Amino acid sequence: MIITLSGQPGSGKTSVAKELAAKYGFVIISAGEQFRKLAAERGMTLEEFGKLAENDPSIDLAIDQRQKELSKQFPNALVEGRLAGRTIEAEMRIWLKTPLRIRAERIANRENIQVHRAYDETHAREMCELSRYKKYYDIDLTDLSCYDLVIDTSKWDAKGVSSIIFKAIDELKKA
Repeated sequence: MIITLSGQPGSGKTSVAKELAAKYGFVIISAGEQFRKLAAERGMTLEEFGKLAENDPSIDLAIDQRQKELSKQFPNALVEGRLAGRTIEAEMRIWLKTPLRIRAERIANRENIQVHRAYDETHAREMCELSRYKKYYDIDLTDLSCYDLVIDTSKWDAKGVSSIIFKAIDELKKA
């Protein structure tokens, strides 16, 4: 089974992906991890690398292509990334959303930075991605109509969100 898990930065994708992988044995294929590795290899912050990606479509296209290739290699994969639900053939597409204020608090705690800094950086990153994905793919990230399940993760922790997804996956497996 191939599942995609997409959502906003700080919405809980990584935490939920780990819960799903633990329960179902999914191999996690993460676009964000690949993006961070590429930024680190070039000695750049995520914001700097995002700005570079705005003018170099090969970065996003390479990550997308790699995810597509990897998802075909594993019969049980969870493909995690902002565009995964739009670019990967999957049995279920999930989007996690949360207000920016809450996501900034989560990111600040995770990265040990000030909340205002996390807020500003996350907002800048989102604006960069909205622009890039519209320009490169003609995708409007605010249109969630392609997703089978959209969850506001401000209402539950990772275990609670995962429980909702477990139920959806189990029901899908019965069908």
